[in-house]
Amino acid sequence: MQFRIIFITLLLLPLSLIYGLSDADDIFTAVGVQFEICPENYKSEETFFDITDRIISDLCSEEMQPDLVIFPEYIGVFFQLIEYNGIINRHNGFQQALVDILNRHSEYNDLSDIFRDEAAVGRWLSGWSNLSKKYEVAIISGSCFIEDDNGGLRNRAHVFGADGTLVYYQDKVFLTDFETGVIGLSPGSLDDAGFFQVKAQDIALTICRDAYSTDWEKKNSGAFLWVDIKANGEVYDPDQKRSFLRALPMRMLNTEVNFGMTVCAVGCYLDLFWEGESTALFKTGKGLALADIADSCRREDSILLRIQTVQ
Repeated sequence: MQFRIIFITLLLLPLSLIYGLSDADDIFTAVGVQFEICPENYKSEETFFDITDRIISDLCSEEMQPDLVIFPEYIGVFFQLIEYNGIINRHNGFQQALVDILNRHSEYNDLSDIFRDEAAVGRWLSGWSNLSKKYEVAIISGSCFIEDDNGGLRNRAHVFGADGTLVYYQDKVFLTDFETGVIGLSPGSLDDAGFFQVKAQDIALTICRDAYSTDWEKKNSGAFLWVDIKANGEVYDPDQKRSFLRALPMRMLNTEVNFGMTVCAVGCYLDLFWEGESTALFKTGKGLALADIADSCRREDSILLRIQTVQ
């Protein structure tokens, strides 16, 4: 199937979408945060949540008033490792650092055990709950590694409502070789995924590699907005740009979903790095158009999608 992306900088929907509407209830606003994973942002748990608090505070301005704020995949993983910073900082490679942690903790049987600290996960969830309640905004808090009811470790995304309650979570289904072979993650189930609601609108979610699978097209076809959170660990060159088009954009074209957002992690952590352009898309009569795009594939940024819900 051939398709084309129309690269534009203005939202090609009625101007009343942005201007002249006095009733904010007629507008759905989503903001994607292209968050930077780097040692400076993970010096301590307090540092991390001070930074995310500042980001959300800036986004929740009177002018923007988002209904949904989206953070990318993997940002919780490095929060879970903060207590091991003293060991990690001795290494240049991420895998070597994890092995050293494993060697120094006899209670751990394999690398996956490093991420099974329920207390750290509890602080992660509590921090995001507090932020969503403080700013009265729904938040997709990226993803972290979390133990399921059967003892498996999942790459899981959590969604918090504007009152601070955990309203939804979803596990990554199609895992990378690193996730399965090195960390020992278990895949989620496509059948367990569904929609969550923000402002009475159905929101669908995929986690990075999942968006490349056509299995999600039928599952997410009826959504108002499809969000894909990514942590792309390859140089964002022309090949990777084309690869991104085969993910959420291709899935949208084969469904009834009219709006989509890809939200990427960026940054460097030991020998790991992430690059990618966060984008907001919408359908036109000719295919897909670009509502917003990050200024850089390597630096922190944000993207905006503002949709009129009442015609």
